[in-house]
Amino acid sequence: MYTNQRNISRVLAAAVASTGFAIAPMPGFAAGVTCTSATFSATPDGAGNIVVSCTSPGSTAACSLTASPSSLPAAGGNTTLTASNCGTVTSLAKDGTQIASTGTSWSQPLPANTGTTAVSYTYTVQGANGSDTTRVTVTGTGTVNPPPTGGAISCSGYTTTLVYDLAWTAQSVIDTKGFNNNAIIVARFTTPAAISTGTGNIASAEIQQPAVFRTASISTNPCDLAGTGVGKSAVWSGLTSTKGPGGTFQVGGTAQTFLLSASRIVLQPSTTYYFNIVNRDSGGSASCTASNCEMRLQLTKAPGT
Repeated sequence: MYTNQRNISRVLAAAVASTGFAIAPMPGFAAGVTCTSATFSATPDGAGNIVVSCTSPGSTAACSLTASPSSLPAAGGNTTLTASNCGTVTSLAKDGTQIASTGTSWSQPLPANTGTTAVSYTYTVQGANGSDTTRVTVTGTGTVNPPPTGGAISCSGYTTTLVYDLAWTAQSVIDTKGFNNNAIIVARFTTPAAISTGTGNIASAEIQQPAVFRTASISTNPCDLAGTGVGKSAVWSGLTSTKGPGGTFQVGGTAQTFLLSASRIVLQPSTTYYFNIVNRDSGGSASCTASNCEMRLQLTKAPGT
């Protein structure tokens, strides 16, 4: 009995000291065992033998995030994001902004893209076992010169609210109709999710004389002339001739101040803005001396968006 225990001990000692690969089961009177794996188990089988099992090193699947579908038509739609082998998920982010903190599957609605170029959305998942990133693209379409479209916007203090939609394209141009002292222009546009790599431009110009005083702003609110949500760099008031209110902007990032000009306008991604203009001076007095003082509105999108 003593000899049997001694040989069993030798089997266990050999298994523990080994970094080799397993052969199992082993008889109780064996002198040793070699295991090429770093992990193993040794258990008695009840018949005086020790069963040594070695575990072959396995490859753990990497954390992955997939989107289905990964490409949507210009009309937009829903995509389903699925995280696999990521462990406990602690964050799902869309373009750097967290949108979920748990789960393994998420349905994401994406808006229509009225631009001529595709818009991409970047999603990143972070889990206990790693992280991964995937992109979903909404293809581009739309027209460069869309017709004016009315909307459910009515500005207090004005007889007429002229609502126009400026598409986020290489260049979107619209001419006003009926822009008099009792009218206000509300030209709306929506920035894409992407952050710009350069600058865009919002501009206006006279297309019918005379030149008049005008007050305007880009705001997150329709009818607003104070630049709400954007700042004073997006507020204009003064006499216009050929060139009307407008300025250079970027999408995302930090404002840059120039020596001889105002700060660049900073717009946020995935946000609707309103270019509001009236034929009135800074004191609110009417300035159009003709029946109408029409303007041309032009939006040039920022590169990289």
